Parts: sequence; C-alpha cells; structure tokens
Amino acid sequence: MIDPATHPARNRSWKAKLEYYFTRTESAIAIGGLVLLLLLSLAEIVARNLFHTAIPGADILDRNLVLWISFLGAVMAVRERHIKIDVVAAWMPDIWRRRLERPIFFFSALVCGTMFWSSTHFWIEEWRHSSDADKWIAAMSIIIPLCFFLLASHFVMRFLIGPRSVKREP
Repeated sequence: MIDPATHPARNRSWKAKLEYYFTRTESAIAIGGLVLLLLLSLAEIVARNLFHTAIPGADILDRNLVLWISFLGAVMAVRERHIKIDVVAAWMPDIWRRRLERPIFFFSALVCGTMFWSSTHFWIEEWRHSSDADKWIAAMSIIIPLCFFLLASHFVMRFLIGPRSVKREP
C-alpha cells in the first residue's frame, strides 16, 4: 500500500499531478503490451513446434503490438528526457537555453498536434474502407493518432508547467 504522505503526486500542482497520472497509465499500457507480445510469441512458437499449427491472426497482432510498444516507448522517451538534436545549445549560455525551452516545447506540441490531426484523418479513412473481417486490424492502428495526441499533450504540459530541473550536461 502506498503511503499518502510519500506519494509522488503529493504537494504538486494539478498540472503536475495530471502529468504524473498520464505517465503512470502510459507505462502500464506499454508494460501490458510487452507482456502480451511476449506471451503471444511464446504461444505461437509452442503451437508451431509442438502442434504444427498456428494461432490465427497472431502474426498481425504481434506486428501491431510492436507498433504499440514502439509508439508508447517514444512517448516515454519524451516525458523522461526529450531527445534533442541541438548543436548550438552546447555553446549557448545556460540562461538562453532555459529561455528557449518553453518555445521549443510549444513548437514540438504544434508539430505533434499536426501529426495527430493528419494521422486521425488517415485512420478514419482506413477504418471506413476496411472490410468487416479486418476492422480489428484497423482498430489496432488507433495507436498512431493516439500517441501523437499523447506526445502533443506532454509537450503542452511541459510548456505550461515548465521544464523539469535536470542537471545539464555540456
């Protein structure tokens, strides 16, 4: 049982608490997807080697689970430590780097929001044109717009809350 006095979301703003619960939910889904992928792959190996048969749709489900885990891993990477490719920041004074972090978070949110919008339209078209037998495959690909939404949400939260205080490496 978690002690309420030492709970990580205690004594935080409502925005920081929201981000905390977002990250917990995302992590749980990613872990569940990884466990399901491993169990399904193991079951498929056993079925093929011992019973000379296959689990119907397991390979398609495996491919989609890899997509789910990959996209949720990207969301986790953004929330923990945003991957940056910024050569100029190495020579920039620390005060300027801190001043530029919020605009960069805002720009990143705009890019991810645009990708969310585009992937949502693509997903809707895929859903509308898939056969009834393939609707479950189209439903599994909802992870693409969902994760772009989550990425945009994390960038918006970082823009509103501000960057985490992390010791900077030169």
